[in-house]
Amino acid sequence: MYSLKQYRYRELVSCLPNTTAYDVALSMEKNRVGSVLVNSEKMGILGIVTRYDLVHYIIVDQKDPKMTKVSDIMHLSPISITEEATLLEALQKMLQSKVERLVVRSKDNKVLGILSFEDVAGALESSSIQGVSPEKSERIFDMVRRLTPALISRYDGEEKLEMERELNNEVKALLRLLEEAEIALRH
Repeated sequence: MYSLKQYRYRELVSCLPNTTAYDVALSMEKNRVGSVLVNSEKMGILGIVTRYDLVHYIIVDQKDPKMTKVSDIMHLSPISITEEATLLEALQKMLQSKVERLVVRSKDNKVLGILSFEDVAGALESSSIQGVSPEKSERIFDMVRRLTPALISRYDGEEKLEMERELNNEVKALLRLLEEAEIALRH
């Protein structure tokens, strides 16, 4: 399995903490991205804002997007991975952390871009997992395809609890398969 260096991840789009949700939405649309990093010159990356955050914290909560700062709706300290990691490691990290996006960093900690769950799923499907049987590879791809909409969608009420239980079971099963794949890759 190759490192993330061989895969194209999304370009880095960022903003300052005092940027409005409205301006971030325009930036996402202009740059055709689903997330924006929030950073400051002094402290570096502070957080990340996704399309879901805009929908949930602005539209659902009926806030004024031109008055709401991204610092009020961002997720603090986004999870990172180095470009030396493999797709399987990126997928494992996303599943274990229950996040849809990872910040990709170089060895010297420079931010290179964003890797989404959809990016990883697509890259895994279009490549073969070397050293893993075709049957096991197909099971991994199958589970990733099933998990993609579940991780991306949000549920409320009773439906949320049931989906979380199902998702946790699927994630545990997929992580077991990925661990087996990693063991096979090392031999």
